[in-house]
Amino acid sequence: MQSDSDVNVKSSWADKSNLEKALLVGMHGPPELKREEKALFLGEFRERVIRSLTKDQVKDPGIYPEIVEALKDSRTVGMLISGDIDWHFSGKYQKLASEMGKKSSIMHDPELKGDIGLVVVSGVAEDVEDVMVENREARLKRLGLPLKLINSAGKKVCDRCYDKITGADPGEIINYGKLTLSDRFWGEKCNSCQI
Repeated sequence: MQSDSDVNVKSSWADKSNLEKALLVGMHGPPELKREEKALFLGEFRERVIRSLTKDQVKDPGIYPEIVEALKDSRTVGMLISGDIDWHFSGKYQKLASEMGKKSSIMHDPELKGDIGLVVVSGVAEDVEDVMVENREARLKRLGLPLKLINSAGKKVCDRCYDKITGADPGEIINYGKLTLSDRFWGEKCNSCQI
């Protein structure tokens, strides 16, 4: 659906002489559809976005299983990440995309605005209804996991905590390691329950 501003831009562009068009393109670049929308979604049209994360969600120590699923989707052509996010946080998603055979790009554009930090995109308009992924911590709390276990993402946990995670959301397993006998021998403890 086109906004009123898109319609106004098109009609006013059509009314201009060739000289005026050439001057405007020289000064401002060619006219662009849905510029505001694209500025919010890292340069992509909203209808091509399959899933997206906020900048804070990208900085979460865990990987969002929804992004893993979106990268597995046959419609997916790649992933865009905001250049405002340090590689320390975005690198895990770049590595994930590479492992899944999808391209990823870092978007450095001063015209980008909003809080979107990552988008998984399709090559054609898909118009997925809800592209925003629910906050990982809120989702796992709702599923009954304790905060200490949620915050242990990226660390090793005991069998009991590992089973809690798989019972609540099997996709979250990518964020946790399982303590081995040798880990325990060397004094490592579960980061969640300290056993």
